[in-house]
Amino acid sequence: MAENVDPAHLSDDPRNISALLNKMRLDRSLLQPVPQAICVFDDVLTTGAHFKATQMWLRTEFPHVPLAGLFLARRAPEAGPI
Repeated sequence: MAENVDPAHLSDDPRNISALLNKMRLDRSLLQPVPQAICVFDDVLTTGAHFKATQMWLRTEFPHVPLAGLFLARRAPEAGPI
């Protein structure tokens, strides 16, 4: 991201994938050599919009490079009978 973005779980604003895409930048000086594969790590707490935006962006920048996602999520179960 070219700028900080508030976490979705702390905001009432819905995530706009197009707006997130417009904030992404790539430092091409770090791409030596060009990646053979890419894995994106994401903490999915709400909608997964950051991953979707990143996936779309990377597929545009590196259309022939395999792309995978690894998601870290947690669920807080409601208290109830055991």
